[in-house]
Amino acid sequence: MLADIDLTQLSEISTKDKSCLSLYISSPNSLYNLDRGFEQVRRVLKINDTEKDERELFEENVNVIKKHLEKNPMESGSLCIFSCWGLDFFEVYRLPVPVKDIIWFDSSPYIRPLAELKEEYENVAVVIADNKKARIFLISSAIAGNESTIEGNIKNHVKKGGWSQQRYERRRDKQLLLYSREIVDALTELEKTEEFRRILLVGGKEVLQILFNNLPQNLQEKVGQKAIDLRKGEDTINKEIMGLFFEQERQSELDLWEKIRAEYLRDGLGIVGVTNVLYALKSGQVEEIIINRDYKITGKRCRVCENLESGDVDICSKCGSDSLFAVDLVNEIVELANQSSATVDFCDRIDTLKEAGEIAAFLRYKANIG
Repeated sequence: MLADIDLTQLSEISTKDKSCLSLYISSPNSLYNLDRGFEQVRRVLKINDTEKDERELFEENVNVIKKHLEKNPMESGSLCIFSCWGLDFFEVYRLPVPVKDIIWFDSSPYIRPLAELKEEYENVAVVIADNKKARIFLISSAIAGNESTIEGNIKNHVKKGGWSQQRYERRRDKQLLLYSREIVDALTELEKTEEFRRILLVGGKEVLQILFNNLPQNLQEKVGQKAIDLRKGEDTINKEIMGLFFEQERQSELDLWEKIRAEYLRDGLGIVGVTNVLYALKSGQVEEIIINRDYKITGKRCRVCENLESGDVDICSKCGSDSLFAVDLVNEIVELANQSSATVDFCDRIDTLKEAGEIAAFLRYKANIG
């Protein structure tokens, strides 16, 4: 499961030179093109004779990966492999969702694709409820987990008047309250064992409203809900759940950007632009980051002091060395964020964020930005 991949641990793997080989394999068919991809990397590394050591490290990593694939044939699904021969580091992850084919040779594992997948397929708690019963389960990596069921059997309203009707309605209201509290208890127990940022409530309007009102504040803040007729069948219900999820995801991205933008405009805890975000990350100031998903930018890392620079610079600003190599700056930002427990949200393109520099952050505290 994606939730079991420790990005913080991966972000701490780093070397001074390019010596980490990251491999994303979309399917077993991709293995037929693997040697061709490795050869393309070799040609790039042969451009400069000073990169001899990096070529040797690349070959060692290729050999380790090939031996693993020979002993463990890939028969289905997608794979992610990280190999750093110099550090004796090797990890393989079977991925439950498709990925693009990528061969990446750098000074650290290329974790950006994993970060995007984990954010896109984050854990979601789902409640499907009407007056008859409630189904509660967790969706992890787009796969539904074990389901628990709570019986409701709440009777319909009656139209007869008088004292008997009032007693019936009071009894019915109490049943609804107890029913909703059982569901709340189930969600609370689920939260103790599983991490999830969203709760999706779908089903009967009356039940959803009472259920929401009885949720504790911390769970209410995670809720997205939609009243639907559960008699329409599983396919319709699943489409409604996925639609609600993407609607809530998009709204949370816009809300985060609006929060950062408002803080930035009043000279508060919001910053924009890759240079400012990178500086704040290095000093541990960042709480949340938002990045347009298609944003690509190259930075430079110094081989001597490992300083990370934004932009196409020729000289390290920290030690003055001219021994620099190119890195994916977004991947570096994801690594720094995981090391400092900052969250990263990759969003579908937001035009105003693009105009502001494609990336922005909400800070834990204010300090001078270089």
